Amino acid sequence: MPRKVKLYHYQLPLDCAMILRGQSLTVREGWLIELQESTEQPNRSQQYKLGRGEIAPLPGFSKETATQAKLQLENVITSWLAQGIVDLSSCYPSVAFGFSMALLELENGLPQTIRCSNNHHHANSALLLAADHRLIKAKHAQLVTSALCKLKIATQPSAEDARHDGDIARYLLQTYSHLRLRLDANRRWSLAAALAFANQLPAEYRQRIDFIEEPCHTPSDCLQFARLTGIAIAWDESLRETDKNAQEQGALQLISSSNSGVKGIVVKAIVIKPMLTGTVTYCAKLIELAHQQGLTAVISSSLESSFGLLQLARLAQLLTPETTPGLDTVNVFKQQLAEPWPNCTLPLIPLTQLPVTNYQ
Repeated sequence: MPRKVKLYHYQLPLDCAMILRGQSLTVREGWLIELQESTEQPNRSQQYKLGRGEIAPLPGFSKETATQAKLQLENVITSWLAQGIVDLSSCYPSVAFGFSMALLELENGLPQTIRCSNNHHHANSALLLAADHRLIKAKHAQLVTSALCKLKIATQPSAEDARHDGDIARYLLQTYSHLRLRLDANRRWSLAAALAFANQLPAEYRQRIDFIEEPCHTPSDCLQFARLTGIAIAWDESLRETDKNAQEQGALQLISSSNSGVKGIVVKAIVIKPMLTGTVTYCAKLIELAHQQGLTAVISSSLESSFGLLQLARLAQLLTPETTPGLDTVNVFKQQLAEPWPNCTLPLIPLTQLPVTNYQ
């Protein structure tokens, strides 16, 4: 069966520089892959079905660099063109995820549309906020109509800064009585700093925090934080931190044992960042196990382009239809790519304006 591949390379400028684990990021680099496979219908001219995916390692978070991902991706393309099947189990997470998404779309396995929330036709996603009063006030109109927000905290590790972040969280919960929060601390705090954050929040406000993603440096301190404060945690980095051979087993064990041997719920969710995790099949396996354990599974972005965010929205609709994903990151860019994010007015770069390599 005839097959072709197009590989588009993009470099999208960010609206302002971002510091990711000590690295300054001003441009997001990645690839959009387009798989084409002949439908081979008798008595008709040759037609091709298409499947696309995005491959974009995230500096500071991905195990692989962009250069390593590109080299491996070309080997996978060669294999798929020759055989029509590929083994992605040993691939870098970004390559495994992006290629598996293209294969899934090739077989029409993704929903064709995404769900939008009622307010302003925004895509279904938790509103993303930074712990900054000025920026929060600028989003007042969205906050009035939003039921759920993700607050990025712990940009600085000190207890004093943690108390500041606690004041911000308290302000949001006081001002918007309908609002629930997800918190993301990226393991930046010691247990003492995390407790200083929680001390700024009265008990009645803590009940409106869905979870905090790994507030402390170690999983054991994260669990202790949850026991002491009543604020449930979500596993994120710990799902991906073990070596390649042990990663799947370690992640499955972590999910299975999340609330065993403890009184009450200390772990409430897992956060899946597919670009950092691996194939769609592996992501689905983690999500299924989480649901079996009574945990929420949240699909979250890794600074993908508007095209990648739309694919993640469709994947969330497929795998976690009852859970709001965390995909509100399109406005960190100056431009959109290939497909526009709902209600976003940033200029759109079509695929025809990108450098492309053809394989067949």
